[in-house]
Order: sequence, then structure tokens, then C-alpha cells
Amino acid sequence: MFKTISKLILSGAIILFSSGTLYAADGIGFAQAEEGTWYCLGDNPETALNCARKKCQQEAGGQGCYRTRWCFGYGWSGLMTINLSETHSTEIICGAPSSSALFSAFTAYCKENEYARNCSIFLTIDPEGREQEVHDSNISGPAQN
Repeated sequence: MFKTISKLILSGAIILFSSGTLYAADGIGFAQAEEGTWYCLGDNPETALNCARKKCQQEAGGQGCYRTRWCFGYGWSGLMTINLSETHSTEIICGAPSSSALFSAFTAYCKENEYARNCSIFLTIDPEGREQEVHDSNISGPAQN
């Protein structure tokens, strides 16, 4: 009986390790500086956020780099610039179940931000970690006038 249980446990462990589930990046961490946003995929917040901050520190030309967002089960993620009357900001949404849900979330975020003049989605990241630049995604905000 003990040998049968041991074999079952060993078989289950082999299946888990070979399927890649223990090594999959389940989350995404973002870091931002004044002029950019960086991200890393990872299996825990500290690893992904520190990786993103390190990329930021290497590429941001001495600007302060801040860990800004962690999403577990990152799904579809993306970045959008929000143009305000005198400045701009970059917003991150992650964990969307589909590309269309991500775009809908960004659209709602822009249209409900009373200070937004317009917004532009400029990058999406799919559940496999592949980036895609977005063009012609201008969204009018309430403060457009």
C-alpha cells in the first residue's frame, strides 16, 4: 500500500513539473518613472516588482523609479496615456479576461475621468507576455473642450 501511494505521489509530482505549472509566471509587476513604465512577469510580487524597478533604474536616466502595480493572474494588461489640461499620466490596467475587455476598461476609465482631455492606449500585453503596440486608439475625455 505504501509503495502504491509513493508511486502515485511521485507520478503526480512528475506531471506537475513537466506541465510547467510550477514555473509559470502568474503575475505582472510594473514600475514607473516620470518618462516611462517598465514591467516584468513573475510568480510573486517581490520578484516581479523588483525586476521592473531594476529595468526602470537601468533605463530611466536617473529618474526616480517606483513600484506601482502588481496583478496576480495578469491576463491581458496594457498602458494608456491620459492627457490632462497641463500634464499627462500613464495608467496601467492588468488582469483583463480578453483584449476587448481591456480596451473597454480603458475606455471607461478615460470617459469617467473628469480631468481627462483625451487618452491613448499605446501598449497591450497578452496572457503569454507578448507586447503589441497600439496605434490610433484616441479616446475623448470629458475635459476635451
